[in-house]
Amino acid sequence: MLIQLSAVEARILGALVEKSITTPEQYPLSFNALINACNQKSSRDPVMSLDTDTAGRGVASLIEKKLVERRSVPGSRVPKFMHHFENLFSGGTPQVIGAVCALLLRGPQTPGQIKTRTDRLCVFNSTAEAEGLLQDLCARKEDPLVVRLPRRTGHKESRYQHLFSGPVAGAASFAVPSRSSGTMETPEGRDELRVPGSAGGASAAPQASAPPDRLSRLEKRVEALELLFKTIEKRVVEPS
Repeated sequence: MLIQLSAVEARILGALVEKSITTPEQYPLSFNALINACNQKSSRDPVMSLDTDTAGRGVASLIEKKLVERRSVPGSRVPKFMHHFENLFSGGTPQVIGAVCALLLRGPQTPGQIKTRTDRLCVFNSTAEAEGLLQDLCARKEDPLVVRLPRRTGHKESRYQHLFSGPVAGAASFAVPSRSSGTMETPEGRDELRVPGSAGGASAAPQASAPPDRLSRLEKRVEALELLFKTIEKRVVEPS
């Protein structure tokens, strides 16, 4: 089961991960630097204005969850804070870390936005590559990390949202294809459908058969049409 984060905890953890990659010379962060990173107006959605008490409670909770560590750094008069993102989930490649970090900091995003907004965190060579990674994170057998939201009217791309703050309303039964298999799975992995053209090719659900009375009516119509066709054919062949 995924560790659950409040909105404040997600912002703090995302900010620490971001700064550890983009400004390693300033990492770990002091408490004041961490608050500034959380409250910055760029690359944040929504923009927050965390005060010291709120941020302090968030940091304390993350320390209890073993996702943040407070440590003393030689030469510094104030304690510094560093993340333990590796305790949040397994399989943290640079692309996965970059994508999840962006989702923690900026909320639901399309694959195109993930590709663009993670350019300082990791490298995606194309939007398709970013989308493929997000689909894999949706289709994880144990504890999917993200979910694909239903496409909004007038938009070409679907958005993806992280699941570290609980289930997402309206997305529980939205199927997501996995790159590594020919199936489509819901975020919970409860429903599984065969993708057309994939190995096996059969649908997981059998085709519904027509009711007996409907079949009977169809058979009678076919017989009547056959009789009519034979009558017409006989008139054409025989001389008048």
